[in-house]
Amino acid sequence: MKIPARALILCLATVVVGCRGTVRLSASRPELTLVPVDSLALATPAAGLCRDGDRVAVLDAGGDRLVLLSSRLVPRETIPLSRRLVGVRGVRADRFYYYVWDSGVVWRMSKEKLVLGSWLGNVQVAGMTGFSPGEMLVSDRTRNVIWYKTVFGESRRFLSESELAGPGALASLPEGRFCAVSGNGRLVYFNRTGVLTGTDRIPEGLDLVESDERGAVYLMEAGVPAFWVLSQGQTTGFKLTGCSSPSGFTILDSTMVVLDAGTRVLSYVLPQL
Repeated sequence: MKIPARALILCLATVVVGCRGTVRLSASRPELTLVPVDSLALATPAAGLCRDGDRVAVLDAGGDRLVLLSSRLVPRETIPLSRRLVGVRGVRADRFYYYVWDSGVVWRMSKEKLVLGSWLGNVQVAGMTGFSPGEMLVSDRTRNVIWYKTVFGESRRFLSESELAGPGALASLPEGRFCAVSGNGRLVYFNRTGVLTGTDRIPEGLDLVESDERGAVYLMEAGVPAFWVLSQGQTTGFKLTGCSSPSGFTILDSTMVVLDAGTRVLSYVLPQL
């Protein structure tokens, strides 16, 4: 179903001002409201979605295909997976590859050859983000570490539990920076050499994170239709109307695309903060 009106309702804002390393997200309910501008009911349930250039890749929960959507959530292409994966949990994409993971293995598929191969084994993925084309940082729940996986298949420990406790969702930021949700209620920032550069305190429960090209950070709790934005020293909270139980989201230019209950995809125009 399409919702043609590109309305954006903004009400009574609660803004918390701070700086890197001192920002504290208020645990109170956000007062700003966003209305979806597009909506797509999925033919079959989805396990995850991610940005793929100017499109959105949706991973079918059956583990047998990816569906590529336009920025207006129009289906453009279906990519069959070369083997059916059981219990798929998430997907990421970069310039050359798709990455799909289940309960213990990350699989990689070249966009040219479209053949799945096991890429990182014995890992329980809590988060994944691009390091360089063909290279990824992967948070591992089993060992509580972040792995750096190279394009040639080499893997090494990038951050240990002593450096970043309980690493979860990951996001890439401009100028070679990254951030990770930590199990101790913090958002931790670090650079390409694995040096920690700062932290922000966030409420317990926020377990999804994405970023945009300006470096703004978006945080959400799975199952809760709301999110927080950290941008230019400000923290702003938003409610997502029309959404019941988000399980994942991505940022596509000035749009947030949300997977709702695994059965619908919604898009929201983000205000400039």
